[in-house]
Amino acid sequence: MTSLSSHFLELMTYKKANESLVFNGGYRYTLRPDRDEHRLYVGGFRDMTRDKHGVVDDPDRVRVVMQIGYQHDFNVKFDDRLTDSNSIRWILIASHQATEKIRPFLLAGVLTTWNDAYSFGVDKLRLGGGMAVTIGSRSRLRAQYIFERAFFRSPMENTNIFWLRYEANFGVP
Repeated sequence: MTSLSSHFLELMTYKKANESLVFNGGYRYTLRPDRDEHRLYVGGFRDMTRDKHGVVDDPDRVRVVMQIGYQHDFNVKFDDRLTDSNSIRWILIASHQATEKIRPFLLAGVLTTWNDAYSFGVDKLRLGGGMAVTIGSRSRLRAQYIFERAFFRSPMENTNIFWLRYEANFGVP
């Protein structure tokens, strides 16, 4: 690992629709070595975990969440030119509460993209895992690793993504 290829700041808001559905939206600013990128995002999370005999807070159950979202990226580089890009992201996350404060997780996802340089299709596959650590009643630290394979490049490009994120809940608990 000789250098970092990007840094970003992300602001996100969430709205809980019911016990199993959360909508979100946000903005991301990414600083790359040769350009700045901006992203607008809307989507949601659906908790697909089945209740075990009516016990919702069973500590032994595996939690399964599907994330679906639409994103519009400005100033993305494709084939050595800059263009805007539209994507739909699908991510499946499985987690299990290991201790009161630690929740390890695995994830798998695909990204479908369309823009002036690339027509609609599955162009990225992501696999990874990590850990979320509760710090207080309204914050947590999340560390994860993601392996990404980009199919639209020739030759195909593999990327390793290391992600450390601090999450603070400023809203109603």
